[in-house]
Amino acid sequence: MAEMKAAQLQGKCIYHMNALFDGTLAKYTVFEPRLLTNPCSHPPECTAYYLAKLSMLVARVSSASVGIQLFTSREFCYDNLSSGVYSNAADNLEVCAKALAAGNAGLLDDISYVNSCSLSSGGIAGEGGEDQNSLKDEDAFEMHHRTEEIAVMSKKWLGAMSATGRKGGADSDDKDVGFCSKESFASMLQNLKPWIRVHISHYIHLFQHLLAPFRKSTWQSLMDAESYDFIKLIWCIKYSMGMVFLLVISVYWPAYRTDFVLAADDDPMKVVYAIQNGGWTMVAYCFATTQTAEGTVKKGILRMAGTVTGAFSAWLALLACESSTFELSYNLYALVAWMTATSFIATFIATERGFGARIALSNSFGFGPIYFVVTQILIVSYVSMIFGPESRDEVIVNRMVANLLGIVMAIVLAVIPPGNYGGDPGHTRKINNFHWHSVQTVVELLISCDDVADELLAKNIQTLDSLSSKILRKSASMQEITVDFEKDAARLQKMTCFKVDPRVKMELGKITRDIYVASFVPRLAAKILKGESRLLLLEKNGHVQQRLEEIRADMANDGITATSQTIKENFHIPSSDLPDREGRDDIDLLLLTIQWLITEMRGHNGALKVIGVNRCGIYQNFNNKRTTSI
Repeated sequence: MAEMKAAQLQGKCIYHMNALFDGTLAKYTVFEPRLLTNPCSHPPECTAYYLAKLSMLVARVSSASVGIQLFTSREFCYDNLSSGVYSNAADNLEVCAKALAAGNAGLLDDISYVNSCSLSSGGIAGEGGEDQNSLKDEDAFEMHHRTEEIAVMSKKWLGAMSATGRKGGADSDDKDVGFCSKESFASMLQNLKPWIRVHISHYIHLFQHLLAPFRKSTWQSLMDAESYDFIKLIWCIKYSMGMVFLLVISVYWPAYRTDFVLAADDDPMKVVYAIQNGGWTMVAYCFATTQTAEGTVKKGILRMAGTVTGAFSAWLALLACESSTFELSYNLYALVAWMTATSFIATFIATERGFGARIALSNSFGFGPIYFVVTQILIVSYVSMIFGPESRDEVIVNRMVANLLGIVMAIVLAVIPPGNYGGDPGHTRKINNFHWHSVQTVVELLISCDDVADELLAKNIQTLDSLSSKILRKSASMQEITVDFEKDAARLQKMTCFKVDPRVKMELGKITRDIYVASFVPRLAAKILKGESRLLLLEKNGHVQQRLEEIRADMANDGITATSQTIKENFHIPSSDLPDREGRDDIDLLLLTIQWLITEMRGHNGALKVIGVNRCGIYQNFNNKRTTSI
């Protein structure tokens, strides 16, 4: 029973860590209207900045808590960690949770060091400082410092939300600081940044892509099969060719330009319909294509359904609301009522249930109702305002046919190989392989520092610190792209064809957890090299170096594809090697973390290896050379 409860708690921590990863969810709040209200009496602060920081801190403490649970389990028998060491941190985290739930920053005053420390100090001050420092000496996971950061950031966010977190707030003692103060001006700039970024981000993104062909790394990555950059390049070429083809035939093919229309030969508006059809085809092709093959097919199907049903609803509205007593031959009040009612129903259908309704429309089928509303409004506006009742049927049919043609072309090009499949486990495996190579680099660096006086020691410390930051930065970037691919491909999961294996998302969640762990390894190694315990770590023919040599041989010989480890699992440094318990704990934890990561990365690789890519109801697994019908 206790093991089941521990597993459930670990699962919840992993879930929250993935949900809060990189503060992505919090960043959506940068556009909250509260930041624009009554700025003169309460100079606003950018709460999204604090909330994103808080989210990342909570995600990291969740990762640390999972690590504590793992390394105190029977599997690893890491007796140097005691649950009692973290009781104080657990109590403070509980206080933070209550304060955030109640929106009451005053509850955080119960944490003694919140008002007497800074995020950069790393120390734990306040009442009971000696006891806190004694606990910190045994805190290999830095849980007390992490808890301190969460408490401070919680108070900053709650203060910003209530406009009492800094000078000029409603309850501030310093009433001389107003909207024109330095603090208010800085907050105003912080609030404006997201709005400005919306308008320039596309240009910055385009500029970065224009520079890509001039980088050597871009061309090297095209030759790397694991990078998927070549497939992405082909995907972009196919999309561009489709758009160019539609544009060329619209301009230079007279038969297409004049005859691609459903209207009578004597219809005076036939030429207008034909020109519009060419444009609508390109628009439909453009917006039906997504970044993955599965997403393009599914979005195309949803757009088809939305276009047809929206056109039919518009036809019914125009038919029912036609009236010669009105100036435009249509009862505009009735049309507005019709579109309001049908748009409300469509939006309700497309909205997620529960908490998800606050964020966005349904990722699974939201595009269908969206295009229902768009198509209906466009057709009704065109017919009632421009073309008139006599052209109702022609406008609806041509609008619908032109869109369907563009959608079909997008789907056909998407399924022509090679395709960028979001359900391909290779995107997730790429992150796992990067972690593998990063851990190998750490092991190699620790073995290369064969002497305390080695002049490369300082350089290796700097390399390890840089590697820790690189793992967080690069892994977060790859994780964001992979999540986008999987989310795009996972629409309409009840659809048999192009269904994404749910195990892809499961493994991606686990590997997201490993990002923090993988970045922790080089940071902990750098910490050891900076301290006196490096004597034990770098001792030639010592227990630690022998263990590192075993790990290096295991990783080099068997690789990530191995199904089992050839080195013994439980390893502890004898107390006689290093009397300093803190230093011994750090080295012990480093070796156990590397061992655990190796096991996890091999497990991820094995799980991803058996996952196939669903192409038209056929799961194709190119690793095992097998094909399975569903």
